[in-house]
Amino acid sequence: MSTRNLIAEIEVHSQGDRRRSSWSGFLSSCNALLHGRENSNDLDQQALLSHWILNSDETVFTSQLPSNLTSLSKSAKQVASKARFTKIRSRESDSRGTFRFIDLFAGIGGFHLALASQGGRCVFASEIERSARLTYAMNFGLIPFGDIRTITRDVDGSPNLRAIRRRIPPADVIAAGFPCQPFSLAGVSSRLHHGLDHGLDCDAQGTLFEDIILIARALRPKVLLLENVRNLASHDEGRTIAVIKSEISRADYEIFPDDAKERGMWAVIDSRAVVGQRRKRVYFVCVRRDIAAANGPFIFPEFRLPTKPHTLATVLKSDDSMSNAEKFERFSISQRLWRSHKARDARHRAKHNGFSVNLMRDLKQPAPTLVSRYYKDGKDCLIPNLRNPTRPPRMLTPRECSLLQTFPKTFWIHPTKSCAYKHFGNAITVEIARRVARSLAQYLSEERPRTK
Repeated sequence: MSTRNLIAEIEVHSQGDRRRSSWSGFLSSCNALLHGRENSNDLDQQALLSHWILNSDETVFTSQLPSNLTSLSKSAKQVASKARFTKIRSRESDSRGTFRFIDLFAGIGGFHLALASQGGRCVFASEIERSARLTYAMNFGLIPFGDIRTITRDVDGSPNLRAIRRRIPPADVIAAGFPCQPFSLAGVSSRLHHGLDHGLDCDAQGTLFEDIILIARALRPKVLLLENVRNLASHDEGRTIAVIKSEISRADYEIFPDDAKERGMWAVIDSRAVVGQRRKRVYFVCVRRDIAAANGPFIFPEFRLPTKPHTLATVLKSDDSMSNAEKFERFSISQRLWRSHKARDARHRAKHNGFSVNLMRDLKQPAPTLVSRYYKDGKDCLIPNLRNPTRPPRMLTPRECSLLQTFPKTFWIHPTKSCAYKHFGNAITVEIARRVARSLAQYLSEERPRTK
């Protein structure tokens, strides 16, 4: 099997799974028909095929495919209607009609789960990391497109709004947990863009955030739903957030929350409100100005910490995929690594510099923030072996990590542990996003969003 043929890898992982096997088989057949051989390695062509199968009425996708494939649109609709992918089991009251969304920097699909639970339909997804693309495809039937810059820009790197309109369908919402990069405020460059009469002043030039703005300018979605790290406001000495706010405003969007003096035009939300994990992230909803004028301000749901805190113990018990003994058998760190952790702890205590291994002696506390580097040595969250304290502690299982991020138990997890740990360390807490998406769906349906 080619290491680049994602469809072939999807077929392998779908074997014995009736929910996915018919979809993956049809996807493979279309790939062979398109290229005349079974091992086509163009990942974005494979992404295009998967998007067309689930959105066969979208002219953006059919226009990029030959007629011998588009003639199979009826078969594609049948496959799409029968395929069952990972979803949050929603409460009936959550459904507020349908809307279309674009999932940028999609990771493994946390925003997809949240928005789909409120009636959203994903019409486009993009994610550059290959193992995350596989995970996304196995859970949602869409292979995300890769580097978004191959769509938003010409070969020389200049923005191309016309190309965006040709390759990305229109949508109501763009969701993005975008990378946090330094922006330069020195020298505003004025460049002539395709589709704009007088160019675009862009302080965010060369960053991935600029690509969100380019897509927003090209497609004019109603809402941008953005997420980032808690220290966004202090990143690059405040330049990053200054440029973000400026570029969003230039693109004709209002940022909510709008109580700038109190919260700085974003909401800092702590995952402890919904699960046993300390994780604070910034969310802000950017509403197109004409929509904001018609519907009023978007109001975030409240995220109060419960009187009885959520605990790590509850999450550990929820992972019933294996016994506790098997968890220690498979996920304990080595004696050598444990000795190294303890020795390093002692050295840093002597220097009073604060470094310490996070050994969770009290499981009634929430877990620390999951991080993408967790796979390296587990030092951020280790579970002690209470039955045999002389043995090394263990790392969280990938399933426990998924539950700490409130992914459903049915979520397909990448079989390579290092990939799975990275995925969940980079992911959003789905239940936080689901509640924001619920208020957003109510807002878009012109119903006053609830505050609780």
